Amino acid sequence: LPDLATGTKFGAYCLTEPDAGSDANSGKTKAKLSEDGKHYIINGQKMWISNAGFAEIFIVFAKIDDDKNITGFIVERDTEGLTFGEEEHKLGIRSSSTRQVFFNDMKVPVENLLGERNNGFKIALNSLNVGRIKLAAANLDGQRRILAHATKYANERKQFGVAISTFGAIRKKIAEMATGIFVSEAGSYRAAKDVQDKIDELVAGGMNHQEAELKGVEEFAVEASILKVFVSDLTQNTADEGIQIYGGMGFSADAPMEAAWRDARIGRIYEGTNEINRLLAVGMLIKKTMKGQLDLLKPAMAVGKELMGIPSFDVPDYSELLSEEKAIIANLKKVFLMVSGAALQKYMMEMEKQQHLLLNASEILNQIYMAESAILRAEKHFSADSVEVAMAQLNLYKAVEKIIAAAKEGIISFAEGDEQRMMLSGLRRFTKYTNQPNIIALTEKIAAHYVEKGHY
Repeated sequence: LPDLATGTKFGAYCLTEPDAGSDANSGKTKAKLSEDGKHYIINGQKMWISNAGFAEIFIVFAKIDDDKNITGFIVERDTEGLTFGEEEHKLGIRSSSTRQVFFNDMKVPVENLLGERNNGFKIALNSLNVGRIKLAAANLDGQRRILAHATKYANERKQFGVAISTFGAIRKKIAEMATGIFVSEAGSYRAAKDVQDKIDELVAGGMNHQEAELKGVEEFAVEASILKVFVSDLTQNTADEGIQIYGGMGFSADAPMEAAWRDARIGRIYEGTNEINRLLAVGMLIKKTMKGQLDLLKPAMAVGKELMGIPSFDVPDYSELLSEEKAIIANLKKVFLMVSGAALQKYMMEMEKQQHLLLNASEILNQIYMAESAILRAEKHFSADSVEVAMAQLNLYKAVEKIIAAAKEGIISFAEGDEQRMMLSGLRRFTKYTNQPNIIALTEKIAAHYVEKGHY
């Protein structure tokens, strides 16, 4: 551990196999105890293993005999029976070493078992949870650098006698890229603080620090999945817009955008594909509901009763900073409860098979969490006329539009007749603004700030 922590030695995480990707527990790599009881003999292979070309410590996951779950093993590079494939030629992250790893009667001392037998799947999931929130932070830095390159180029590139950064079409892109960074930051810092607070609470309660860290991250596994999906999706879009701002030069390998676009693409695949993470985020909430750890159905039923009542026609007082935006967030949560609650009541234990609906619900959940994070951050740290408040408002407007699309698709796919009409009416009610924001004015305000600043 000291060598790994200080970087004296590098590690690799050997989980994925040719037939075991998202379904990590289905791996075919096997471990069998030797006759003398001193070693585990491991046979199998892993693929897409980062750091494999130079790592000295490998955490290898294998099933002992016919165990239900995988077990983790600590393997050193010079272990007999450990061999490697050639370096993979990848679309992006080309400076990263990625190889297949093979185990041929590889003998691992029994004391090198990591944790407990059958506990490897839990270790793997905890690693993925941590990896997902870290991946959001890594992608966030990618977004910042892309924006810096793009604004610099837009300020220097002249067409029709003026810098292209003066054109509305380019300024719109810069504003949306900067807004995405602000929102990504807000969600990342919010989740990180929540995790740290939970760790501190558990340690104060007498739990050892290692266990507290595992439990702290596990407590916010839903948020980790949301961040992984939202920020990696956004980074890909940011890189794509970066290429567009560069125009023809963006397509050239001599300019930075080409590598940024290629490198961004892996973010939506590793640490669990974005599709898996979308399903996981909602799936974890549903499982907690089924186990009685969380109550989604009662709040959903309360929303249903609200829809049956007469809506208020009073004009609310939205004089405080972001008060209307916070009211909209509260209503968007009702949209999530309305859609997910009705779908859950219809499908119950079969809900996990309704992946289309789960993806719709996940999009709603993701947009709510990230939009709320941006609003809370803007309210806490910035004044009413700040560019940060403008970004929180712009993002919320975009989030509402995405939520409307996802909710409507779900509603018309599983509800019929009066139920469908009532839910569509509720969707309109819960996504309504009292004071519609001026989107072009917000966009121009954000663009002006970052065009002048030149970076995030």
